[in-house]
This record gives sequence, structure tokens and C-alpha cells, in this order.
Amino acid sequence: MPTPRHLEQDLRMFVSRALGRSLAPPDWLSINITLRCNLSCSMCTTCYEVQDELSTQEILDVIDQAALWGVRVLNPLGGEPFVRTDLEDILLHAARKDFHITLTTNGTLITWERAARLARIPPEKLHMSFSLDGLWDAHDAIRGPGNFERTMQGYRQLRRADADARNPRRKILANTLVHAQNLHELPAMLDKLAEEGFDGVQLLNLFRRPPETGAPPNPEREAAVARLWIGPDQLGALRRLVEQLRERVRHPPWPYFRIQNPETDIELLPSYYRDELQPLEAPCWAGWKELYVNADGSVIMCDGRLDFLAGRFGSVREQTLQQLWASPALRERRRVVKGCTTPCIQNCYLRRSSDKLAPLAGRAAKLGLERVVQHLPARPSPAAARQALPDGVLTMELTDTCDCAWRGCTTPLERLHSLVQDAPGPMATCYEQPRTWHQWRDRHYVDFGRGFMGLELVQRVTDDLRAHGPDFGTLALRWRGEPLLHPEIIPVMKHLIQVVGASRLFGRLRIHTNALLLSEDLVDIILGHPEAPTEWWLDLDRMGDHHQAAWQHLERLAWERGATLRLVVTRSVPQAGLDPAVVRADLERWGQRLREPRLLAGLLPADAGDAYWLRREDPRSFVGDQAADQALRAVADQLGAVLSLPDPTQPRRCPGPRQTPVISWDGKVTLCPWDTGIENQVGEVTTGRLSAVWSSDRMRDLRRDVQARGVPGLTTCRDCHQVFSPNYR
Repeated sequence: MPTPRHLEQDLRMFVSRALGRSLAPPDWLSINITLRCNLSCSMCTTCYEVQDELSTQEILDVIDQAALWGVRVLNPLGGEPFVRTDLEDILLHAARKDFHITLTTNGTLITWERAARLARIPPEKLHMSFSLDGLWDAHDAIRGPGNFERTMQGYRQLRRADADARNPRRKILANTLVHAQNLHELPAMLDKLAEEGFDGVQLLNLFRRPPETGAPPNPEREAAVARLWIGPDQLGALRRLVEQLRERVRHPPWPYFRIQNPETDIELLPSYYRDELQPLEAPCWAGWKELYVNADGSVIMCDGRLDFLAGRFGSVREQTLQQLWASPALRERRRVVKGCTTPCIQNCYLRRSSDKLAPLAGRAAKLGLERVVQHLPARPSPAAARQALPDGVLTMELTDTCDCAWRGCTTPLERLHSLVQDAPGPMATCYEQPRTWHQWRDRHYVDFGRGFMGLELVQRVTDDLRAHGPDFGTLALRWRGEPLLHPEIIPVMKHLIQVVGASRLFGRLRIHTNALLLSEDLVDIILGHPEAPTEWWLDLDRMGDHHQAAWQHLERLAWERGATLRLVVTRSVPQAGLDPAVVRADLERWGQRLREPRLLAGLLPADAGDAYWLRREDPRSFVGDQAADQALRAVADQLGAVLSLPDPTQPRRCPGPRQTPVISWDGKVTLCPWDTGIENQVGEVTTGRLSAVWSSDRMRDLRRDVQARGVPGLTTCRDCHQVFSPNYR
């Protein structure tokens, strides 16, 4: 969804180009962090040794300058970026500065150790592009024998490292040249990439430097380009390929793999290879859209004839980024670009959102009207049109970071370590006094650069549901992270308590927490709204050695609460069993905080009042399910707990597409709490609406799948046994 900030940048860009002045920062920062490469690709002109390459500190300084300037997109380029051993440190620093990064690599230097380091960088901050110019023979003819397999191995290492780090799915594309030696196999190659799990492909033309640039001749490279150039005898095959590609853009044959090029770009390929390409019919924004730093610190841009080195206009070693952006040298380069007539096939430097003033004025008026409408009371859907889901549970992930070291937690503790690496003391300091956590936040000791759902997104979701439904019985806070870690937990909780209490949008609010950061401010909010039904699921496994602190934080909440607040103390039973003495000790301590608690195992009734709840582990196999059930039965028998388990002889019936959507902190929507990698994303709510996702044709298809065969027709759902888990309620 376009925001006022986007509109302001678009307007500034328009005025900047019209006046020839620097009134807006660039959209992105590109840095050739090295021009060295471990390969010798036959058509390459960009890799060579630089005498005085930018140091780590110099690159970090450039990134810091851009961050303070308001630039939020970084393209680290090369050469081969992984030649630099400090690459991961540079990327992590940029991610912490809230940059969105796209890194292009040949992939051959991604070892397991380097993949594991990349996995520390949030997937939403770092996207990857792997250079793949054909299948085995076609690729290796350009990049050297065996390099197709080495690239694929690097890709697979990264996917495995992300899986081991329990990261959500990282966007990974392929960059693929369309050339004479892969014309016949390009469709098969795209199928291969889709099967391997790539998210898409960016198709590129073979670059041939125009003869009028005056570049020194390179007979070896010119011969290599000639072998790859699509000549007159292959133009028929190219036209047929273009038709196939256009069809795949219109009707993708794969669930998530997409050709990134628009149809209009693909249609230009025959003209390009016939040397009949015309200049693009749109203003070029080179010199306004990007600030491009070379490996030696020089700042470069297109000179109007596709020669970037000839477009040098300064150095980051001599001037700041903002000084360079406002320099007379760049003003001269921009003047050349405005008069450029060189044909281009790529649309890298188009910026249609700033091309004309009239559409910008229209967008401003529309945005102003939308903001007025947003402040009007939402017109709810008629009661007959609203879907009531009294047993439905909408889970919202306030954060994907967790502060527990419990072995059953799916969230790596490393995320917490990155969060508090600059804190003045250990995390336990905040457990003794939870307000310390908010003091650390206010003093910028805590890095909130990743993994936190903004209050605006929370409000956007609840406003949408208030207007359109569906009406879920429960709103649950947790999933992969501890909700009380959220830097805005106070305003978030105030909003949600109002939504559940005064608005009655949900039947209840459920907070799944270890309570170690339960501050008096939060207790005041909860106790101040006795009309709002709330459930606190207190996870003993996630408290570690800090049970005493959690117990004390809950004292006032437990004693002063009204009848609508329920406390559930939970303990997981591992497959190896659980000592009943542990449960008895829990009951002796926590029984003082519970009202007439029931000792329950397996299924947790929705209206059972306070409870001590024994949960089973959730392995990913049928045999594991049986072992987990047996361990739970054994402990329940020893303690006399009320045991209730789903009947495994009944047909599988997944509730996901009907009852259990999960919204990740960054707005992705998946079907169930077990999809921690968000492999089955069904929509998103940052620009869309949950109500629209829930009523979409795709969701209807998935519900029909469940009706027909018990589970959605998705790859990861076919062998799922979680529908038999008593925790899936």
C-alpha cells in the first residue's frame, strides 16, 4: 500500500528532475564491494583487481551515512561478493540499520559455515540472486566446468542453513542470461529452478558494449560474446521462446515461482538481438534513482552510452554521500542523461511513479481522501454476510524472537542475543524488574531492527475484521516469539483489550507467555478492563530458571482479577517421559495463583476455568505421535489427570483453511501454527486485507481440498499428522 512517505519521495523526485536539483535521496545505494572474482566468465567485463579496495570500515561508514540519510535499499555488487571474507559482517550491519538487501552471487563460495552465517540475517532483510545461465553444459560453457553444480550446492547450503535456523522462507531468485546456447533449454531450466525451490528468475540480455564507446578491443571476449549472441538464424527460435515466456508470465505453471520480467520487457528481446532496439519511451532516472559506489570508492553512473566507469563524478573518500548527490559534477551527468537517446532493454532506471505531475496530484488527492475515510466509523458487513467462527483462533505474531532456552522452542536463541548484544547487562536484569526492558528500549540499547509487528499493522487487521469479518472466537498472541518482548507491547495491549472488551470483536484474548516481562503497567491495563475475557497461558518450560520472578510478576494479576480472566499453567511432556515430582512441585507453587485448578492432559477445554495443563510434544511423524501420546498417558495415569486425546482412527480433517490463520510479524498469512517457515503463505496483510484473503478463491479451493481428502492440497500438508495433536485447538 502506498504511504505518504512514498508519495513524498515520488513528488520530490519529480521536482528534482524537473529543476535539475537534489531534493530527494536516491531510492537505493549500490556498492561494488569488490571487483575480484573466483571465476573467469567468458563474457564478463566487470571483474578486475582494484589497487585500493574499500576497507570494511569504509563500507560500513558509507552504509551508516545512507541510513541517516533515509535510504533503505542496499545492493552489494561485484565481482563476486563472497571473495570478501567480511561480507557477512557487512550484510549484518546493513540489516541492523534497517536496510533491505539484494545480493547477487555465483554461489560457488557459499560453504556450510558461510551459509550458517547468512542465516543469522533476517530473511525479510536479505534476498539473494544466484547467477545461472543455463543447465549444466550451457552454464559451464560460460562460467567453467562443474560450476553449475557448485552454484546449486551453494544455493542448497543456504536453504538448509535457513531451515536449521528455523527462519521463514528467504526470497531467492536466479539471474539468467538469454543467449544462443540456452535458447533450446530455457523452459526446462525454469522448471528445474522451480523444482529446486527458487522463488523466481530475472531474465537478462547478453551485454554487448556499443562500438562508439571507444573501449579498447578485447578479441577474446568479443569472440566469446559472438558465440553467445543470438544471430539471424536463431531469431525464429527466440520469437517462439518469447511467446512461451509471455504465456508463463500470464499463467504461471508453478505455485510460487515467477518470471520477474514484465511481458513488455520480454517482447523487446528479438529487437535487441537484431540491433533494432529503440530508446525506451519513458524518462531515465539514472543519477536520481541510484547512488553507485565502485570498489575503489569512486562514485559512478551511466555516461549516456552504457559506460559506467566513464560516468565517474567523485569519491566517497573525498566527500560525503549528500555532498556527492548535490555536486556540480553529478548535475552535469544528469543533464547528459536527460538528453540520452541510447537504446536500453532493461528498465532498471525507469521510475514511472514520478514521471508526470498529474498522476502524482491525483494520488495525493486519493491518499488524502483515504485518510479521511479511515477516520470515519467503518461500515460493518451485514450480519448475514459475516462469517462466525466461534471455535476459530486467529494467531498474531508480535515478534519472532524468544527469550527462552527450552529445547522444544522452534525459535533460535541467537535472535535474542543479537537483540540485546549492546545491552548494559544480562537479560535476567529485566526479569527482576520488567520496566528495565522498556528503559533499554528508550535508551536504544536494544536492536529492534527485525521481527516486530508494528502497532499500525495490528490496528489495520482489527479494523478490517471489525468492518468485514470473519468473527474469530479467539485472538491469540505468540507463535514463534515471546509477545512481551515487543517494544510497543503497552499500546498494543491497550488496543487489543479494547477490541476484545468494548468492541467484542473476539470472544477472548489469549496471551501465551513466560510472564518474565509482565510489568505492572501491563497488569494495570488488564485489571482496568474486567469486561474483556482474557486467557494467560503461562509456559513453565520457557521460564528456565526464573520461575520465581514470573511467579511474583503474576501475584497481583492472580489476586485482583475478575471472573473473565483465566490462568492456565502449561508444562510439556517429552517423549522420554516426565517425572511426576516435577508436576507436584509446580502445583505446590502455582496452585497458590490458580482458582480451583483442574489437572488436565491432552485437549484443553475452552471453558474449563483455571488449569494446570500437561501438553504433549509434537513430532513430525506418525510413529512419533504414538510415542508422544504414550508418554502423556503415562504421566496422566501417575498423577490422576483428566486425559483427553483426539481419536486417531477418525479421518484426518485439517482445521487450518477454516479456523486457524496465523499472521507473521511482517504481515504474511499462513494456515496453521506448524508452518513456522511460512512455506504455505496464502496472502499478506501489509497491503491486502485478511478478510479478502479469507474469502479468496484460493482459500475456497483449499477448503474443498480438505473436504475431499482431509488436508489442503499443498506439498507440506500431504503427510501432516499435526491434525491429530491435542495442541491444535
